[in-house]
Amino acid sequence: MKSDTTALKQGEANPLKNEDVEFLRKSAIDHGADEAVIIPASDVIVDPRVRFKCMIPKCYMSGGCAHCPPHGLSVREVKDLVAEYELGVFFRVKVDSKIIAAAGIHEAIEQGLADKKGNLMNLGGNYILVFTIIKVLEKYARQAGYGAYGFGAGNCKDPFCFLQPVCQRLVSSKGCRNPDLSAFSMESCGMDAYTMAARVGWDHYPIGGTCEPDTVPRGSLMGIVLVNRKKNEAV
Repeated sequence: MKSDTTALKQGEANPLKNEDVEFLRKSAIDHGADEAVIIPASDVIVDPRVRFKCMIPKCYMSGGCAHCPPHGLSVREVKDLVAEYELGVFFRVKVDSKIIAAAGIHEAIEQGLADKKGNLMNLGGNYILVFTIIKVLEKYARQAGYGAYGFGAGNCKDPFCFLQPVCQRLVSSKGCRNPDLSAFSMESCGMDAYTMAARVGWDHYPIGGTCEPDTVPRGSLMGIVLVNRKKNEAV
């Protein structure tokens, strides 16, 4: 099987086991994730159609964030990167439908205007939580001697640079304003988080701009941290 081959390649004769990274799964829960599972890295689904959805039809953030298409990693680069890892800690944060599908929430996001009920700020807080969890897990994994690389949800400009007119990394040699928190999202890299969620048994509901709170029980923001036995500082 591909997963066994990858594990043996990365871990030589001592591939990572789920119990080796169970502390990371528990840490995800401890830091705010509602659910978290350990999966083989070979179970990460990378599909170019997911990345294309960011550009066709064009998402309002397409080209506006250094971590969003057409910037960032190509599908080929993502597949090559995933192949270097053995396991993944896949988690999700559940978001109340009254927040993530609130009336006018998508217009508020695209126009950069906070709504009077505070739904935009609450939603932003959930995105920040996802990015924070992946950074915490990366830190814990590296402290334990593992290589780690995490992917969040959505774009990182809205939650971290909402009041800034542009993504600084795109226009300045100063680079990212928040390098310790920003990251690629699963979807911007072509990862099919919805199918992956279904395969681990999570109920999830796609939420579009015309979705109403009463039509879905909740939303889900998902992230993943890939882990391997550390070979060099690049991973």
